[in-house]
This record gives sequence, C-alpha cells and structure tokens, in this order.
Amino acid sequence: MKTEQVTGGAGATAARLPLEGVRVVDLSQGVAGPFCARLLADYGATAVKVESPAGDESRRAGPFPGDEPDPECSGLFLHLNTNKRGIVVDSRAPAGVDVVRRLVAAADVVVESARPADVAGTGLEPAALLAGREDLVVTSVTPFGQDGPYRDYRMTEIVAFAMGGPMNSSGSPDREPVKLAGNAVQMQSGATALTATLGALFHAQSTGRGQHVDVATYETQNGSLDRRRYYLLSYQYSGYVTQRAHKVGAGRIAVGGRFPTRDGRMITTGAVWPTHLPRMVSVLGDEELSARFAERGEELIVAQPELVNAAIASWAASRDARAAMREAQSAGWPVVVVNDPKTLLTDEHLVARGFWVEGESPMGPVPHTGAPWKVDGGGWALRAPAPRLGQHTDEVLRETGFDDAAIAGLRAEGVVL
Repeated sequence: MKTEQVTGGAGATAARLPLEGVRVVDLSQGVAGPFCARLLADYGATAVKVESPAGDESRRAGPFPGDEPDPECSGLFLHLNTNKRGIVVDSRAPAGVDVVRRLVAAADVVVESARPADVAGTGLEPAALLAGREDLVVTSVTPFGQDGPYRDYRMTEIVAFAMGGPMNSSGSPDREPVKLAGNAVQMQSGATALTATLGALFHAQSTGRGQHVDVATYETQNGSLDRRRYYLLSYQYSGYVTQRAHKVGAGRIAVGGRFPTRDGRMITTGAVWPTHLPRMVSVLGDEELSARFAERGEELIVAQPELVNAAIASWAASRDARAAMREAQSAGWPVVVVNDPKTLLTDEHLVARGFWVEGESPMGPVPHTGAPWKVDGGGWALRAPAPRLGQHTDEVLRETGFDDAAIAGLRAEGVVL
C-alpha cells in the first residue's frame, strides 16, 4: 500500500506511523472484525482485505446515496475499510485456500470472524494458520468465541445487545425492550479486539512467539458497554434486577427538555436542577419568571413548570442554537445543541480540533472521521479509501509471488476476481 497521506487534517503527518511495517490480512466480515483491522491500518499497518466473490456482507448494508443499494457505495463498508487494499478470493476452492495461506505466510496479524464450524478442516481455521508460524498473531472476532455451547451460533446487533444485557431495562415498561441504535455493540467489540491484538503483537515482537486472540462479542458486552458491568455487580451484591421504568417526572409536567431555536435546530436543557435555577433565570431575563423566582425560589420548578418552560421556549426561539448554548453555559447553566450528522460536520469544536478529514469515495470527496485519539507527532493518517470489490487482486497476488499466467489461470477458474 502507498504510505503517503491522502488528506490533511488531524493526525495527517509526515511522521512515521506507529504500525508501519506491520502486515495485516483481514479475513473478517461484517462490522467487528473489519473495524479492528481498519484501526490497525489507520495507524500505519499494511492491510489486505480478503473478500469472497459476493463481497463483504456490510456492502449490502446502508446507508446508500439516494437510498439506492450499491455494493460499492455502502456507507458502512466505506467507513470500516479505509486504508485497506482489497482482493477477492473464493476460499471454498482448494486453490483459493492456497492463495489465502500464501497471503497469511507473509503477514504479522490475521483478523478473522468465521464461526468455528464454518472453517473446521478447511486449512483456514486459526490453529492451521498458526501452524508453522511461531510469530503470527491470529485474532478471531466471533459472536460467542471458539468454544462453549454457543460457539457456532450466529449473531446480529440486536441479539448481541439482548444477550449481553441490560436490554431488559431499556425502553418503556409498557412496551417491548429496545436496543441502542446502530452498531454500537459490534464496534465496541472491534475496538476491544484491537486492544487485545496490539498486546499480542507486542508480545510477538518481543519474544518471537505469536498468539491466538479469541474475542467473543458476547463477552465484550457482559463486561462493558452501557451499564452492563455495574448492573451485573449490583445483582451479585444485592440480588436486585433493574427493570424498565417510567422516566422521572412521568405523569406530570417537568421543567426542561428540548426546545426549537431560531435557526430551525434544537437545544436541550436536560433536567433543571434546583442549583441551576438561579443561573437559568439570570440568562432568560424574563421579568415575570424573575419575580416568581424571587417569591417562591426553588419551589417554582414544581409549582409552575409551565411558566418556566414557556420562558425557556421564548428565549430559545429568539436565538440560534449554538449561540444559545454558549450564552447558557457561560452562566453555568448546562444547555447543549441537539446535533444530527449534518450539523456535527460544522461543529465548531470538532472543526477546531481538525477531527474531520476529507477523503475520496465513489461519491467523490467526502468528510471522514479522524483519529479517535491524538498522539504527539501525529501517528494517524487517512491514506486510502475503502477498496472497490477486487480492486487490488492482481497487485496483491503479484506481491505474493503469483505471475501473470498464474493469476490469469486463477481468474479463469473463478478462484479470484
């Protein structure tokens, strides 16, 4: 892969990237494994994404431009596979298995996500990949891990969220439980896999001995994201199982919430605490509210919530969202803008920190998310967009030792694309 940066922005620097020289073969599909491999590539590793002729399953997931499905324009795939080269190999064929094993022979790290039953006896199971390679790191990112009763079960995001808990306490008590939006569980599993992979890679480079890293998404959820760890700890000590419940204030008018602003956006005050009330009153500048507050103090929140909310609504409607946020926060009243994806692209803080980095895509130049952390001297660069299906097959095969005649033969047999 070319190592020069594609774009400027945060982390785009001529400084040496921390994982330069590390070679990664990404055999994984979906979200968790590809996200792990993408993070390795973002910090300088040379990564080859291996897909089947049908392509990674994430190519069939949106969002798509104009809501028109296109395997080359899946927003999810493009996000998960920056800084990788792409090759298509049919690993169901013996010749395809040979191609993959030759790629692995030159790698430092392999990321894979196959259920154990799907690769058993194929020559591509982790034990077979590790055989004869004392210094190789193989990271398996699977739903339930390499052993145990559930090891060959499939998993979707909602399954992961439900089985990992505490979905039982998410949502309204009058309805079915709900999960967080998006792919939060799978992304967090991929980030966990990255941490474990870096540890194993450090061990391999220090001792010459590689390792098999077995990451089970089910387990990453039971010990981490979204209240799980302390909910489990609470039950262990008290026996209490958290239930879905009505929000505080349900059944009566509460002070605060979300309010439209002059520029068509929204702000939110959250709950107005008694300690916030005098600061809020000073910001709003409403004479009636000020007089009532002087008379009733903190009791105003309970006694006249309609009056307070009307004053907030009037104040918000006369200001742009970000101006309202800055004005309130300068007085110590916690008010924030309700961002959507479009407004995040112009968020003054993210822009000031150079978080958004422009990069190429099938739709032309688009903003990409930058590094999730900063390191002195850079350490991160967006060097290449996600590959088109089979974009680098010939290039990678030549580097692996196949000549043009061998590549043509593999393509004629349908082994590569």
